[in-house]
Amino acid sequence: MPLIRIEVCDFKSYRGHQIIGPFRNFTSVIGPNGAGKSNLMDAISFVLGVRSAQLRSSQLKDLVYRGRRLARNPDGEDAGQAQPEEDEDEGEGEGDGTAKKAWVLAVYEDANKKEWRYQRTVSTSGQSEYRLDGKVVTLNAYNAALVQHNILVKAKNFLVFQGDVEAVAQQSPKELSRLIDQISGSLELAGEYEKAKEALDRATENATFNFTKRRGIAGEIKQYKEQKDEAKRFETLVDERDDLVLRRILFKLFHIQKSLEEHAHAIREQNKTLAGLRQEQRKHEKALEEARSEQAKARGNVMQKEKKIKKAEKALETKRPDLVRIEAQIKHSERKRDKAQQELEKLKQTENEQKRQLETLLKDLDTVKKAANAAQEAQRKAAQRNLSLSEESLEEYRRLKAAASVLAVDERQSLETLTRDEKTTGRTLAQLKDKLEQFTQKREKLEEERQSQQQKKTDLEQKVQELSADLAKVKQEDENQQSERKRIETLEKEINEKLVNIYEQLTQAGVDQQETARESRLKETLSNLQRIFPGVRGRVVDLCKPTQRKYETAVAVVLGRNIDAIVVDEEKTAIDCIEYMRNQRAGQATFIPLDTIQVKPVNDKFRAFAKGARLAVDVITYDPAVERAMHHACGNALVCDSMDVAKYVCYEKGQEVKAVTLEGTIIHKSGLITGGKSSSTGGKKWEEKDVQGLYRVRDNLMAQLLELNKSKPRGKESEVLVAEISRLESALSVARDDLNACQAKLDGVKSEIKHTDREIKQLQPELRKAQSAYDKVKEKVDALAAIINAAEDDIFADFCEQIGVANIREYEERQLKLAQAESEARLQFDTQIARLTHASQFVQEQIQMTTERLATYREIIATENANFERLEAERVAAQEDIAESEETIKELQGELKELNEDLEEKTKKVEEVKKTTSKASRVLDQALKEIATHNDEIEKLGLERSSIYRKCRLDEIKLPLEAGNLKNVPMEENLRDEVAMDVDEDDEGTQRVKRVPDYGIEVDFEALGEVDADEDPAETLKELDEAIAKANADIERLAPNLKAMDRLDDVEAKLLETEKEAEKARKDSKTAREHFNELKKQRCDMFNKAYNHISERIDQVYKDLTKGKMAPAGGVAYLTLEDSEEPYTAGIKYHAMPPMKRFRDMEQLSGGEKTIAALALLFAIHSYQPSPFFVLDEVDAALDNTNVAKIANYIRTHSSETFQFIVISLKGSLYERSNSLVGIYRDQDVNSSRTLTLDLTQYDD
Repeated sequence: MPLIRIEVCDFKSYRGHQIIGPFRNFTSVIGPNGAGKSNLMDAISFVLGVRSAQLRSSQLKDLVYRGRRLARNPDGEDAGQAQPEEDEDEGEGEGDGTAKKAWVLAVYEDANKKEWRYQRTVSTSGQSEYRLDGKVVTLNAYNAALVQHNILVKAKNFLVFQGDVEAVAQQSPKELSRLIDQISGSLELAGEYEKAKEALDRATENATFNFTKRRGIAGEIKQYKEQKDEAKRFETLVDERDDLVLRRILFKLFHIQKSLEEHAHAIREQNKTLAGLRQEQRKHEKALEEARSEQAKARGNVMQKEKKIKKAEKALETKRPDLVRIEAQIKHSERKRDKAQQELEKLKQTENEQKRQLETLLKDLDTVKKAANAAQEAQRKAAQRNLSLSEESLEEYRRLKAAASVLAVDERQSLETLTRDEKTTGRTLAQLKDKLEQFTQKREKLEEERQSQQQKKTDLEQKVQELSADLAKVKQEDENQQSERKRIETLEKEINEKLVNIYEQLTQAGVDQQETARESRLKETLSNLQRIFPGVRGRVVDLCKPTQRKYETAVAVVLGRNIDAIVVDEEKTAIDCIEYMRNQRAGQATFIPLDTIQVKPVNDKFRAFAKGARLAVDVITYDPAVERAMHHACGNALVCDSMDVAKYVCYEKGQEVKAVTLEGTIIHKSGLITGGKSSSTGGKKWEEKDVQGLYRVRDNLMAQLLELNKSKPRGKESEVLVAEISRLESALSVARDDLNACQAKLDGVKSEIKHTDREIKQLQPELRKAQSAYDKVKEKVDALAAIINAAEDDIFADFCEQIGVANIREYEERQLKLAQAESEARLQFDTQIARLTHASQFVQEQIQMTTERLATYREIIATENANFERLEAERVAAQEDIAESEETIKELQGELKELNEDLEEKTKKVEEVKKTTSKASRVLDQALKEIATHNDEIEKLGLERSSIYRKCRLDEIKLPLEAGNLKNVPMEENLRDEVAMDVDEDDEGTQRVKRVPDYGIEVDFEALGEVDADEDPAETLKELDEAIAKANADIERLAPNLKAMDRLDDVEAKLLETEKEAEKARKDSKTAREHFNELKKQRCDMFNKAYNHISERIDQVYKDLTKGKMAPAGGVAYLTLEDSEEPYTAGIKYHAMPPMKRFRDMEQLSGGEKTIAALALLFAIHSYQPSPFFVLDEVDAALDNTNVAKIANYIRTHSSETFQFIVISLKGSLYERSNSLVGIYRDQDVNSSRTLTLDLTQYDD
C-alpha cells in the first residue's frame, strides 16, 4: 500500500490534528456535500507540492483553519454563535480557530516496505516549510524525492481534480499533445531545442550571406575589367570635345569684339543730335512749371473759399437746433397756458356753485332761527293758556290720585308689565326706524358720491384721450424725423459707397499708372533682348491668342504666373538673358527654354470628357514652333463654360485636373476653389483727363453729402421730442393711474350702495314685525288702561267737574304734552341750526380754497404769456440770424463757383503744356534710350567676354593669345571693376561710350581661319553647340570609372577573404544542424515512446470501461498524430466510438460518453510511468449507475499493492466495491471536518 495515511493539522476545514486513513488498495472517500471531501483532495495535493492557485485558494495563508467552535444550549442544540475555547496543545489539541500555521503529513511506503514521511507546513504569513522524514529540506530536494517514486508534481500524474475529467474531454489537439509532451519528459528539452533551432537558423543565414557576398564580389571583378576599356574611349571623346569648345569660344570672342566696335560707332553718331533735344526739353519744362504754379494758386483760393463755406455752414448748423428748441418751448408754453386757462374756467364755475350753495345755506339758517323763535313764543303763550291749579286743588289731586291707586291693583300691575313691554318694543321699533333712516341717508350720500366719482371718471377719461392723442402726435412726429433720418442715412451710405468706389478708382489709377510704366519697361527690355539675343520669341501672352473673346479671362487664369514668361529657343539663351537683365538691373522675368523644358503629353481623354469642358490648349491659337511652351503653360487644364461643369468634372468624376470657368473661378487639383480674374488684359489706361473727371465726381458727391447733412434732423430736435414723449407718457401714466383709482373707488361706492340696499331690504321685514308686536302690546295696554280709567273717573268725577275737564287724564296729558312739545321743539331747532352752521362753514372753506387755486392759475397764465412773448422774440431773432447765415453761404458758394471755373481753365492750360512737354520728353528719352541700349550692349558684351575669360581660366582651357595673360582676369565677378561707371553726361549733354576692361588680353584668332562676313553667327554657334552636345552625350553615356584599375586589385583581395569566411560559415552551419538534429531525435524518441504506449493502451482501456452484456467487445478509441515529423509541435486527435454507435466527433458525444472517454484517456496516460497511487475527485458525477459500476470494476481489477486508487465519490455503486471507506462528516460541536475509516475487506465473501 503506497499511501498509508494522511495527517492534517488546522488545514482548511480540519481543525486541530487529525489522522485520515489508513488507505487500502481501493479506498473510497464519501460524505455529504460541504463536509470536507474536496479539502482532503486539497490536502493530498498540498503535501505533494501542488501550487496554491490549484487548491481553490488565492494565497497559501488561506489554507490555515479559521473556524470557531459553536456554543450549545444545555439541551444540546446549537446556540447559533461561536464560543472561544481554551488553548490546547498545538500538536495534539483541536485548536480554537486562531492557529498560526497548518501542516499536512503523508506517510508513504515504497516497494521495499520502507516508510517515507512527507510533510509541508504553511503559516498565516504565507511561508512554506518542507520536511522529509522529519528533516527540513528545500523544495527542489522535496520534489526530487517525489520523482524517485514516479510522483510527478508538474504533470500531476497522481490525481484528477473535480471537473478535470470534463476539461480533458474538451481539450484541443494542441493541449493533448502538450500533456503527452509533459508526461514523456520531452517538454523539459523544449528550451534547449528552441535555442538549437535559433542557432541553426543563424548559421544557415550567415552561410547564405557569405555565399551571396562572394558571388557579388566576382561580379564586381568582371565589371571593373569592362570599365577599364571604357575609360580609354572616354579620354578620346573628351579631347575631341575640348577642341570643339575652344573653337566655339574663339568664334564667340571674335564676334563680341566686332559688336563692341559697331555699338561705339553708333553712340558717337547719336550724340550729335542730343544737345539740341535737351535745350528744347528744358524750355518746355519751364513753361510747365509756370502753368502748375498758377494752377496751385487757383487751387489754393478754391480751398480757402471751401474752408470759409464749411465754417459758415458749421455755424449755421449750430444755430438750427436752437431754433428747434425755442419752437418746442413755445409749443410747451402754449399747451401749459391753455391747460391752465381750462382749469381756471372750471374753477370759476365751481366757485359760483359754491357761492350759490352758501347763500342757500345761510338763507335756510336764518329761516330755522326765526322758526325756533316763533315756536318758543307760541309755547310761552300756550303755557299761559293752560290750566293752573291752586295749592288746595293740587293737594286734592294728590289725595284722589292715592285713593285711585288702590283700585284695580291687578290691572295696574299688568299694565305696568305691559307698559314695560310697550317701552321695550317701542325702543326696538325706534331703533329699527333709526337704523332704516341711517341706511337711507347713507344711501343718499353714497348716491351723491357715486355721481361725483362718475363725473370725475368722465373728466379723467377725457384727459387720458387728450394725452393719448398728444402722445400719438408727438410720436408720429418723432417717427417722421426718424424715417427722414434713415432716408438721409441711406442716401449718405449710397454716396459714401460711390465715394469709396471713386477713391478706389483714384488709387487704382495710381497703381495702373505704375503698372503701365512697369509693362512699358518690360516691353522695352523684351525688345532689347530680342534685338541682342537671337532665339528670344516673346512673352507667352503675346505668342497666343484665345479663339473667342469669351475665353480671354479663363485663358489668363490658366496661364497664371506664366503669362509674362518669355519663351526662348535654348537654355543658354535664357541664361544669357538673365545675365543681361541682372547687369542692366531691368527687373526679373521667367524664361521658358524650348529645348530643355519638360512637357507632359496632353491627355486626349479630356478633349471630349464632358459637354462644356475643353482643354485650354485647344481654345488658343499659337505658332507651332512654341507648342512645347504652350503645353507647359496650360498642361491638362480645362476651360469650363460654368461652375456646374467644373464641379461635375472635378467632384462627381473625381478627375485631378485644374478646371477654370469663363468667369475666372478655379477648382484646383486638390479640390480647393479660388476666385480670380485675368491680369493680362492690361488695366484701364488712366489718362489725366479721366483722373480729373474722377476728382470732379468726388467733389460733386461731397457736396451732395454736405446737403444731406444739412437737411438731416438735428440731435437737439430729437432730444426735445424724446423729452416731450417722456413727459406725455409720464402724465398719461399718472392720468391712467388716477382713472384706475377713480374706477376702483366708483366700484367701491357701487358695492356699498348694493350692500346698503341689501341692509334696507333686510330691515323692512324686521320693522314690520316690530310694528306688529308694538301694536299688539298697545291694544292690551289700552284695554287695561280703560279699566283703570273707569275706576279713576269715579273717584275724580267731582274734581274734574270742578276744574272743567272731561276727565283727569285730559288734565294730565295736557300738562305732559306741553312739556314734551317744548323739549322736542327746542331739540329739533337746535339740531337744524347746528347742522346748517357747520355746512355753511365748510362751504366757506371750500370757497376760500377755490379762490386760492384761481389765483395760482391766474399767475401761471400770466407767467406763460410772458414766456410766450419772450420765446416768440427769441424765435424771430433766431430765424433772422439763420436767414442771414444762409444768404452769406450763398454768396460764398457763388464766389467758389467762379474760382472753380478759373481752376478748370488753369488745369486745361497745364494739360496742354504737359502734352507738349511729354512729347519733347519722349523724343529725348527715345534718343537717350537708344544710346543707353548701345551702352548696355557694350556692357553686356564686355561682361560676356569677361565671363568667357573667367570660364577659360576656371576650366583651364588653353586660349591662344597674342598679348596678355588669363591670370589677370579676376576669379570673382565685380561689376565696379569690370564695368566702368562713367558719368552719363559730359559738359555738352552728350553720352559717353562705356569702357569695358580687356585685362590687356589680345586673342589670336588664326585658329579660326577665314571668317565669312555673310555667315550667320547664330547658325554657326548652333552647329558648334550641337557638336559639343553630341560629344557630351556620348561622354555621359559612357560614365567611365577612372579608378577601375585601383579598385580591381582591392576587390580581388576582398574575394580571397570572403571565401575564407564562407568556408567557416559552412562548417558552423553543419555543426549547428548536427546538434539540432540530435536534440530533435532525442525529443522525438521520448515523445513517441510515451505516445506509442498510450496509443496502444487507450483502446484496451476504453474497451474495458465500455464493454457489457449488450456489447461484450466494448467501444473503440484511438489517437492520431497531426505531424509525425515533429509531433510535439502539432496536435494529437483523440477519437472515441461508444459501443453500438457510429463514429462521431468528441464534441457530439453525450456527457457520460465524454466522461468515459476522458477516464479511458487518463487511465491510459497514467499507465505510462505510473505513480504508486491515483487520487480521483468525483470523476463519476456525470455517469449513470451502469457506467459507475464499470468504472468501479475497472478500478477494483487494476488496484494492487503497487497501484493504489483513492476515489472521492457519492455514488453507492462505486464505493460499495472499494476495499475500504473513509467517511467525512461535519462535527458541529467543534465546527470542523471529521473522518471515520471502515475496512470492507472483512465483509468480503
